[in-house]
Amino acid sequence: MKSMWLGVVLVITTVLGCTGVPKGLQPVSGFDADRYLGKWYEIARLDHSFERNLSNVSAEYSPLEGGAIKVVNRGYNGETGEWKQIEGTARLIGDRTVGSLKVSFFGPFYGGYHIIALDKVDYSYAMVAGPSRSYLWILSRSTSLNRETYKRLVDSAAELGFDTTKLIDVQHDRMTNPQSSGEKAKMASNPKIKLTPCPQSPNCVSSLAENNRHYIAPIRYGGDDAKVRYEILSIINSLKGARVTVSKDEYIHAEFVSSIFKFVDDVEFYFDSAEKLVQVKSASRKGYYDWGVNRRRIEKIRNLLNQKEII
Repeated sequence: MKSMWLGVVLVITTVLGCTGVPKGLQPVSGFDADRYLGKWYEIARLDHSFERNLSNVSAEYSPLEGGAIKVVNRGYNGETGEWKQIEGTARLIGDRTVGSLKVSFFGPFYGGYHIIALDKVDYSYAMVAGPSRSYLWILSRSTSLNRETYKRLVDSAAELGFDTTKLIDVQHDRMTNPQSSGEKAKMASNPKIKLTPCPQSPNCVSSLAENNRHYIAPIRYGGDDAKVRYEILSIINSLKGARVTVSKDEYIHAEFVSSIFKFVDDVEFYFDSAEKLVQVKSASRKGYYDWGVNRRRIEKIRNLLNQKEII
């Protein structure tokens, strides 16, 4: 159960019957399969030919009859410019409260999927091992993971014998309009033309950045677009030193001025109604370091929207 081409990996490994847990690893206990359902994003992986060149990798799990789980893996191949999708079936192995499963994308052949770390409070992140220590994935409910949690998971994986020096970051910079299984998914929009890119300096965050240094998750919402836009404008106007300079149907630009030194930061919001996402960017006009100010600002706005039950 996992990212785009894990299905292919599992086909190969399952021929050898590799559904067991690698020696020395312990799947999580107190596991709740129902809470694990839904969409997960691949944050990092040990790379293989089966996933090579794939970015924007996600896996979505939904219930089937008899306790089985439907798996839909999707990813974007940057070399071919195409989205790929594959579907499979997963089943728990043994005790249903232990995070150990087997997955099949082709007939009766199954491979191991073992959850070795999990946020048991919110089910917001997970770390998954395959049939050997050559396979490792770090997953999140959003397209980014805070650095402290990511480092803790990587350190834990290293202690368990995984070669974490070979982990690759998985970029999430595209949005899809999923079609039926087997068909290509097309770009719903191109918000890059709406948000200016981050500079090389670290004093900028953007949901369209292609590296972890600058990347921050977009704001995902449900319901009415106008309501979300109204609430974001209200939040900006309530924050000290902030003023809206541009307000259009799909785009908002605001300036934030620091109280002492009067530094100016530019904050942008682009509304992608097709995907129910607000792409965001916050950047300092001058200087090099921002000591996390821009990232905290976007997360504060996200939290305020959450308190209003908008997202």
